[in-house]
Amino acid sequence: MSKSDKTLIATCPCCGTILHLDPMTGAILLEERPKKGPVKSFEEAARESAARQEQAKAQLARAMEEEKHKGEIMDKKFKEAMKKAEDDETPLPPRPFDLD
Repeated sequence: MSKSDKTLIATCPCCGTILHLDPMTGAILLEERPKKGPVKSFEEAARESAARQEQAKAQLARAMEEEKHKGEIMDKKFKEAMKKAEDDETPLPPRPFDLD
């Protein structure tokens, strides 16, 4: 068996396709795609599509609700940070303008 008779076998990490490659040219000699599962019926596909659509609507509603209250939440966070800054006893660092 000469060096050109050997083929390299590689598996695609994404789709699982097995590729037989020519080591000299890098050309794909054979492509073996994985077997697909049984074909879904139209009713099953419609149910899955409806379920995904309902899930997307629920996610959108949650995001819209969070966005409505985002200002209130940010105000609360700002007030808490101001309280923490006022209660902080550490001295301020020296400013470069004060060093002159």
